[in-house]
Amino acid sequence: MKASVSDQNNLIELQRIDSAIMQALHKLKSLPEREQLTAIQTRLAASAELLVTAEAELADVTIDLRRSEVDVESVSDRMAKDEARLSGGSASPKELEQLQHEIATLAARRAELEDGELEIMMKADAAKEKVATIKSDEEGLKKLELEINIRLENAITELDREIALKKSERTLLVPKIEVALVELYAKVAGNGGGIGAALLIG
Repeated sequence: MKASVSDQNNLIELQRIDSAIMQALHKLKSLPEREQLTAIQTRLAASAELLVTAEAELADVTIDLRRSEVDVESVSDRMAKDEARLSGGSASPKELEQLQHEIATLAARRAELEDGELEIMMKADAAKEKVATIKSDEEGLKKLELEINIRLENAITELDREIALKKSERTLLVPKIEVALVELYAKVAGNGGGIGAALLIG
């Protein structure tokens, strides 16, 4: 089919518009922000699992610490009672000897318990720090996720606007070209990977 110079120029312009629409649609599907968001969401999911584990560890060590504190308090109370009886002077020499021995045994036990308590306190501090670090990292990731979402929305809005503009230009241009040529262009473009005018005119 022989196309007029005007139709040829319009077909080339139509091809330019269609290429711009195709490029914009491709960009829309492959925006880097989409991949970035997927990576962040994967990291957030992993962080959530780490947080559950860390909080469970903190809960366990907190229970251990409370038990240790109760044990120390119990031994201290028994020592205080024995020391009160010892200083009361009402016990017999044999009872006094037994009290002194028990106080010494309790003192050794309390020292042992306090060492254990100190170790548990250090574990509790480490567990608290771990939870705080994970939460801080999570907050940073969520902030980054929000920023990327905003960038993605802006990019989508811009590309949608560009596509709408090009489609509007196309709507105005198509009626200026002979119908048979437009149909042939569409057929050739469909078979030629979207390249219609170049194949048709060339």
